[in-house]
Amino acid sequence: MFYTVFHAKEPTFGFGDTPKFPRGYTAVAWIESETLADTFRITNHISESWEENPEVVKVLSPNNRSTSVGDIMEDADGKVFICEMVGWKELEVA
Repeated sequence: MFYTVFHAKEPTFGFGDTPKFPRGYTAVAWIESETLADTFRITNHISESWEENPEVVKVLSPNNRSTSVGDIMEDADGKVFICEMVGWKELEVA
């Protein structure tokens, strides 16, 4: 499955009000992955920049930080999920 990863323009990392989607976010990458959890792992700097991971299909924005609480992923079916302190929550997007 393909995911589009969105990072908050002004991240709160779970502290404070979450930005509104989509205007408060920037699309940073397209990722090929099986699950949201895998996509989260792929988009975190561990031993090198996550942008170098083989599952990264395309980087859409330069100089990316690791994915964190409050960031969003959209799957190929258009379902949108926000990263929470533990797990993911599907968002209703109009």
